[in-house]
Amino acid sequence: MFRIVGILLFLLVLVVGIEFSAVNSAPVTVNYLLGTVSLPLALVVVAAFTVGILVAVAVGTLAMVPLRLRAASLRREVEARQFEIERLRARQPGT
Repeated sequence: MFRIVGILLFLLVLVVGIEFSAVNSAPVTVNYLLGTVSLPLALVVVAAFTVGILVAVAVGTLAMVPLRLRAASLRREVEARQFEIERLRARQPGT
């Protein structure tokens, strides 16, 4: 069921994207540090959107690194504490 919904959503986005590029095919001039280039507006918008997504993924990934390191450290600490608890329980007389 989820696969069908995913395929339908993909097709919808594809059709909207094709329509968007057909409507926005006028060339625009993009000025950047090294010069200028004339590209279709749809391509410029898609490129800007793609760069934005890549930057967001990079920032999100970099933000996750310290959290993953902390989680690994806490897992090791929990394992050490559990080992200590088991060791102390084994030493208790009468159990």
